[in-house]
Parts: sequence; C-alpha cells; structure tokens
Amino acid sequence: MTHANASFSPEDRVQQFMVDYETQWHIAAPLFDSRDSAASRRPFEVWRELMEQTTRNHFTLTTTVNLAGVFGRPAEYGPQAEVFVRADVEGDTAYVITQMTSGLESLHEYALQREGQDWRIVSIADHYDEPTAPFVDQPTIEQNLTTTGPAAELRELPPEQRALDEVRNFAERDVVRPKDQQLARAEVSSLGTFVTSSGALAVIDFGYDNDDARPLARTVPPGAYPVERVTAFGRNAAVRIRFTDDQPVEWHPASLADSGHVVGVDAGCVCIVDYVGYASMSRRSKAAALTAFFAETRPCAMTFDLASGGIGVATDSGYGDGSYPVYWGVDSEGRIAQLVVDFMVLVNQDDDGVLTTL
Repeated sequence: MTHANASFSPEDRVQQFMVDYETQWHIAAPLFDSRDSAASRRPFEVWRELMEQTTRNHFTLTTTVNLAGVFGRPAEYGPQAEVFVRADVEGDTAYVITQMTSGLESLHEYALQREGQDWRIVSIADHYDEPTAPFVDQPTIEQNLTTTGPAAELRELPPEQRALDEVRNFAERDVVRPKDQQLARAEVSSLGTFVTSSGALAVIDFGYDNDDARPLARTVPPGAYPVERVTAFGRNAAVRIRFTDDQPVEWHPASLADSGHVVGVDAGCVCIVDYVGYASMSRRSKAAALTAFFAETRPCAMTFDLASGGIGVATDSGYGDGSYPVYWGVDSEGRIAQLVVDFMVLVNQDDDGVLTTL
C-alpha cells in the first residue's frame, strides 16, 4: 500500500495508482464471485471502502472521479490493463497517457496537478484517438459549413409550440407549477460572454464527443455576445444568447439544415458553441472542460474556451435527459436577436399537447 505523503513524478504517481487499484481489485473480486445472497451488499461496501482509500492516496481533494461507482471485469486500471505511452508536462499540469491492453484501440489520459513536490491525479479521460489532435479535420468542418448561411430559411413553429412566450420565459417573476402547486421565483442571471468567430453555431449534448456536432442552418454575425440563463425550482429553465438589444417579435425553430430544432440529451447537459471552434478542440481540451463542468455547483452554467479564441456556454439541462427545443428570436428589423434553448421547466402542457409558458 502506498503512503499518501510520498513524492512522485507524474509517471510514478500513475504507476503507483495502477498498482494500488489492481491490488484492491483482487481483494474485492472474490467477494463479487460469492453466491451468498445474504452478503450481496458486502462486495459493494468493501469496494467503496477500498476505492475511498485509493482516492485519498492518489487524487486531489477536488477530483470528481468516482472509482467506487463501477466494478468491472477485467480490472479497468492496473499494470495488467494498460501500458505507459508518454507523459506531457505543462507547468503545474501533467498528462500521462496509457494504452489499454484489452485489444481495444483506446487510451487513458490521466490529468495531474502539481502539489508542492508531489503530483496528484485530477481526472481520467478515455480517448480513442490522439488526445492533442482536433476532433474534426478541416475538410469535414468546411463540408459541414456548406449547409449554413445568413439567409437560411426560417421555418414555422409546430402548432403545439406557438403559444410559448420566450420573452416572458426570461422575465423575473413568481411562478406556480401546476402539477404540484409548488411556488418558485424565476431569476435571470448573466453567464458572461459567448464568442463566435465563424457565426455558425451548434447546440449539442455537452457529454457527446465534439465530432457529433452539426451547425445550425442559420448563421449569425461573428462577434461577442452576452449570455443569460433563467433558473427556477432549483434548475436551469432556459439559456439564451442575445445578438441585439431589441426584443424578439417572432420565433422560429433553430434547425439544422437536414434535421429539426430539438436537441437530444443523454448526459444531462447542453452546450451552445461556435461550430468551428468546438469541432477544432482537442480531446484533451474537451475533457478538461467537461471535468470543470462536473465540478461546478448545481445547477451548473458556465462558459469555456474553444479553439481559435471562441467561447462556448454549457449548462445543466432542466430536468436532465430528454429533448429540448431551440429557437431563433427575430426582432422588428428582421434580424436574429436571440438564440434560446428552453428546458421546459417554466412550461405547462395541456391535454391536447399545447405548450404555454408559466
């Protein structure tokens, strides 16, 4: 067993973690093999205790890595599961990359932070390609941009969504939830600045890989724009980017060229990004942004750096996984004034499926 106060290089810290993890795995594995139903909770209790100790030995106090959350076969980490590839040291941050030995073309990338003369593990990311490479190659990015433009058609809203009032959605007020009569305050707050260099935007589950992103058909002028969110009932109710100071007078689906205006969520979070800057991020940069996101206070909403100077926004998505509509708000001059993602927290649906804003 390794002592928590020992001093290691980044490579040694990871190696010692791997040895500890594999040792603990072999302690727990026979318990998971037991057919004694009366002791069915015992293996998970033992595994949790072992992983809590391993986490204290090798990880930062702020890590969000949950080693106890999964017990798999074979062991996920350890000298038998992975081999050292290289270490990249950038000041007080280091990245140790290992190759899995299971036959899968996958990598573990350990991110470490210097603490005095020591190094501690912050996070572990899984990659299937070189971590420093961009998610998407330039020809593919350029091909996807051919589906976008400032004059792309603005479609009509589906009938059941036409009664929604996204201007009211961002008005501070007291609201009552019809299903349980719970009272809450809808509050609007600034998230900072969104920056797009291409004007082509993407709205996607932040937990997906960046190469899943596709740009919305309509583009906006490149620039820096304010971002706001509204919260209620302890959740993010909606997020918007304001491109002009004027209020929208009409709303349209913010659609992809060959698809609809609803973003599917499987990881409980959504991001709005400059498509080019997001697709050009390295896997390492995306993993760091995701680690920072999950370390934030809930409900989270934060900005994060993209490639080429872009700044995106990521938020927890309302009630979590599901499908959420995205809208363009058009002002009286016919300009795109806002982009809104409605997380359906301040919305009521009647028996006919018609949606109205509380």
